[in-house]
Amino acid sequence: MRQYKIHIAFLIIALLHLYSIYANFSNLRFFSKPLICAFLFLILYRETGLKNRFNQLIGTGLIFGWLGDIFLMMHDQFLLGLISFLVGHILYVIAFIKQTSVKDLTRHKGYILVAGILLTYSYYLFNVLEPSLGIMKIPVILYIFVISLMALFAFTRRHQTNTLSFIVVFIGAILFIISDSILALNKFVAYIPNSDLYIMSTYILAQYGITLGTIFNKNQVSPSVISS
Repeated sequence: MRQYKIHIAFLIIALLHLYSIYANFSNLRFFSKPLICAFLFLILYRETGLKNRFNQLIGTGLIFGWLGDIFLMMHDQFLLGLISFLVGHILYVIAFIKQTSVKDLTRHKGYILVAGILLTYSYYLFNVLEPSLGIMKIPVILYIFVISLMALFAFTRRHQTNTLSFIVVFIGAILFIISDSILALNKFVAYIPNSDLYIMSTYILAQYGITLGTIFNKNQVSPSVISS
């Protein structure tokens, strides 16, 4: 990662946003939130040049994440925010599928266990949410299904990329599920104290993990590559 200064700038923005939530500084919160995905897109562009389809799909997914962040800050625009993130996750799914080999899936079947865990968790989460969903039932079902697919295909790419890229992206995908689960439970089931802090801290790490893993998606990249 040659562009270490922009990574530091992103870290500062992320910490400022989390502090704005903790201290209840609404103006700082509304200013800093849209900068999260905007900076991640800039990081991805500066590091990769978006020169291949994989990078372009992840970059476009970040743009939809940026739109989702903006819609969720608006009053009564939750559905538009959900749709924006849904499109972003679909783009991530397509990107991860491009790095999934059918031949490797038949040879390495650990994905079956991961798929089973994700299916079980998704079913449990939906059953907890379902009594309170009302007209949001179909969008939420679709969203849970897609984000579970995103995590599954983040796992299945493990034999098609280097270990560092695989681990960081997969952790990012799991953190995304955690973040969205807290958001859904807080919105539809019951108030969770400090939920916004939990949601945004896991969300920021999730998006950064996916972005960083995309940057690491080169065999020549090693864990100690932050240089000037």
